[in-house]
Amino acid sequence: MQQPRRKRKSRFSDAPDPPALVATDKSDVGSEAPPVFDPAALARAAAAKISRAIPGPASATALQKTAAAVPSAILTRIDSEELSRFEQEKRRRTDQIIKSVQSQMSHIKELLRKPGASTGISIASSGIQNAHTASSGPFMPAPLLLDEQGREIDAEGNVVAEKPMVAPVATLIANQEGARGSNTATKKQNPYLSHRAVDIEDKFEALDPRLKVTKRETRARNTFKFAVQGIYVKQAEQIRARDAKKMMAGFTSGRNPRGYQKEAIVPIDEMAESIPVNEGTSSKAIDSIEVPPKPELLTPDVEWWDIEFLPRDKRVVLDKFGFIKEKTRKGNSAISISYTDMKLKYCGTAHVVEHPARLNLIVRHDNTPVAVPLMLTASERKKIRRQNRADREKEKQDKIALGLLPPPEPKVKLSNMMRVLSEQAVADPSAIERKVREQIAQREKNHEMRNIARKLTPEERREKKLRKIKKDAAGDIHVAVFKVPDLSNPQHRFKVDVNAQQFHLTGGVLICKDSNINMVVAEGGKKAIKQYTKLMMRRIDWNGAREAEQGSGSEDENVAKANNGCLLVWQGMVARKSFNNFRFQECRTSATARKVMEAKNVAHYWDLVENSAEATAGGS
Repeated sequence: MQQPRRKRKSRFSDAPDPPALVATDKSDVGSEAPPVFDPAALARAAAAKISRAIPGPASATALQKTAAAVPSAILTRIDSEELSRFEQEKRRRTDQIIKSVQSQMSHIKELLRKPGASTGISIASSGIQNAHTASSGPFMPAPLLLDEQGREIDAEGNVVAEKPMVAPVATLIANQEGARGSNTATKKQNPYLSHRAVDIEDKFEALDPRLKVTKRETRARNTFKFAVQGIYVKQAEQIRARDAKKMMAGFTSGRNPRGYQKEAIVPIDEMAESIPVNEGTSSKAIDSIEVPPKPELLTPDVEWWDIEFLPRDKRVVLDKFGFIKEKTRKGNSAISISYTDMKLKYCGTAHVVEHPARLNLIVRHDNTPVAVPLMLTASERKKIRRQNRADREKEKQDKIALGLLPPPEPKVKLSNMMRVLSEQAVADPSAIERKVREQIAQREKNHEMRNIARKLTPEERREKKLRKIKKDAAGDIHVAVFKVPDLSNPQHRFKVDVNAQQFHLTGGVLICKDSNINMVVAEGGKKAIKQYTKLMMRRIDWNGAREAEQGSGSEDENVAKANNGCLLVWQGMVARKSFNNFRFQECRTSATARKVMEAKNVAHYWDLVENSAEATAGGS
């Protein structure tokens, strides 16, 4: 009797029994009594069917037998690289099929737990049977799963929602942007910033100024709006009032080149003939400044305010200016008036002047030696401060014990909440935690309020800053003279003018068009001049705007621009100020500019700037 042939084992599991296989015929699927499916048997059957398509150990054995039958001369021709490539391809396909089988088994198990799994199982089994055909390509798509009603479901059994097919409707771009903005405003919101967002209905009623507003919301609000009636008239009135206030204050400005010019440094007629300047006299004027001589006027014999203290016979010979009358001098040439003849009793109005009575002040001279305070180290000062704080705390506790002060609430924190409020915390822990957090927030708020109370108000800070500037200006007078390359930029003129006024500096800006020399003179305190020098030399980019306008030029132009910066010509101290305010003035010629400085007795400032400009031009 011939025994039945034994099924060979699969790499994944034993060969399944024939009755356990799932019938995939259409007649079986549509029968009234569907068979009972075993997931494990179904998976084994699918794995066995897939394994037949995989070159397993049997094929390897057959390959070895074939290789043994082939002569050794032919085997030597087989390249080892081709064999390794074949093994890698076989391993890759095997891993790919194993993964697909495992995914199908998980789908089957999920469908067995839900009603109507028979249809899904039949569909899954048919997909498993055809898995070996799909394994030929690198891409393995997921199988299409349907429920009893023919709807598409996912691996978990949920119905996949289908997107409705809507025909495109033509609309304006503005409407599309508006709809997109409304959707993004409601859907795309950062959950970590939701606590800082403000609802639309709350924006106009109450808005916390501490909350920052993003630029996106600001742009959304700054859309097209109709102007309110009278708003531009009101703005024009404000601008006129501000300009009138500037004119009353007397501020000229280099901020606006087309602005008014109320007053110049020195009014000079530029149409007059220019006087040539001698170089010898100009250098001599720099070394020594001559004091102008006193006017040659006749000196009176007696000052007019001293005539009342002379006797009557001497008083009649003088006129009201204190000179001896010419008629009296002709009659008696030896007459003279001396201050020794003056007496208080001759003055007729001395008795009507009320002089306060002199008091004998009682002054007690304390001859006791002054006690020099004891110098303590840092550790000793800390020790004394701790002792004083302990004494204050002890005094407070004594008052609480006597009933003079109410006892303070316990300082409860989250760390000591259960220890301090043991019974209450156990009874209602949520309420106790909320109360503790409120106390912590109140203590933090009290701390911040105390810090704010100790701070100076904005007005007090301005007064303090102004007081320091005036104190600095009350000391020695420092002067700084600068040579500026170009002042055509309104931003540069604004910075030069406003900073000088803020630091309470005096001086001016002299602009000479022909020689292309611009001089800035600043007078003030030591600190103010130091800050102003830093502004002129470091903070203002004199060549930046010009390079942006002209662009990149030749190498010679780049060298000229690199050397064309602000130059500190001279800095030092003077006895008194030569200017009363800070003004801008333009001159056509160098001679006119020197006249302006000569009127202020500081012509040597202009000579220094002019010589430095010539030296710079000669060196370049």
